[in-house]
Amino acid sequence: MSDINFRCSELCTVLNAKSIESKLIGADNCIRSIEPVESCSNKSLTFAEKPQYLSTALQQRVAAVIVPDNLIINEVDLGITSLIQVDNVRVAMAFIRQHYDDKDLRQTEWPRIHPSTIIHDSVQIADSVLIGPGAVIGSEVALGDNVVIMANAVIEQNVTIGANTVIHPNCVIGWDTEIGADVIIKSGAIIGAEGHGFARDNEGHFHRIPQRGKVVIEDNVVIGANCTIDRASYHETRVHRGCIIDAQCHLAHNVVLDEDCALVAQTGIAGSSRFGKRVMASGQTGVLDHVTVPDDTVLVHRAGVINSIKESGMYATTPPQPFARYLKNIAVFQRLAEVWERLRVVEKKVEKLTDRR
Repeated sequence: MSDINFRCSELCTVLNAKSIESKLIGADNCIRSIEPVESCSNKSLTFAEKPQYLSTALQQRVAAVIVPDNLIINEVDLGITSLIQVDNVRVAMAFIRQHYDDKDLRQTEWPRIHPSTIIHDSVQIADSVLIGPGAVIGSEVALGDNVVIMANAVIEQNVTIGANTVIHPNCVIGWDTEIGADVIIKSGAIIGAEGHGFARDNEGHFHRIPQRGKVVIEDNVVIGANCTIDRASYHETRVHRGCIIDAQCHLAHNVVLDEDCALVAQTGIAGSSRFGKRVMASGQTGVLDHVTVPDDTVLVHRAGVINSIKESGMYATTPPQPFARYLKNIAVFQRLAEVWERLRVVEKKVEKLTDRR
């Protein structure tokens, strides 16, 4: 836990600066820690999206609670606890923890540029950049202010990395990749490997097709551990601003994710497919090549997208079905054995009636 010491009024000022309107009810208590509701104390700040969470926090005499502004509190005995009302508790939590309770990756036990790093002579390193043990930086790489490159990362030639971006240990950033500002790439990710392009001859032998495109990662993207994003065959593979990608996801060559998409673990998207804005794909979603998924679509329950989806909505299974229809089909499927037995009884009765004729 970081060294936390602030008052509720200061917290409201921070939230308001982030365009999160907040209202303090109760005393201007001092906060010394940020804790989950089940382990909070009289020096803690916690978060209560639901009435039962607020009840638990009050029983533990917590110092302050972030609550939704539509939560009815007229008859609640707050005791020593202060409330801070906001429109969206989860968004407030994100900003509060980023501000007060995040790990500062710039505080490290190593020198700012570790002596074991290998940096090409053509690379200009700003005084605000940190490079950890064993990192390799190729020729003509451009690093923005406050970039952090952690242990054993490899940054190949002609890569550009924007300000405040963090490359975690053991990542590989392939040549010509463009990475924006405020990006987080977690351990083991490989960005810009050659796409899987091969031609097969009449005898069944495979022949490699060079992949000379690049990968572009825009600002404010988070890429999880052990993700792979392949460079394009031609032109670019692009992840637009604000996308979040969980661990072990794969984007093939020429895939495009539009703004604010979210991919959950082990999602795989084949070549030249495109997601619109704010598409969400739950774990182990699979998408075939050259398909499109429209804005604001949600893919759940291991959806397998084999053709383009025409209308926004929630879809499940393979091939994708509208979620409401999918639930009905699942309900029927669970009774399939019973229905089959009843069908056999009906068939036998029909056979007897037919024999009598």
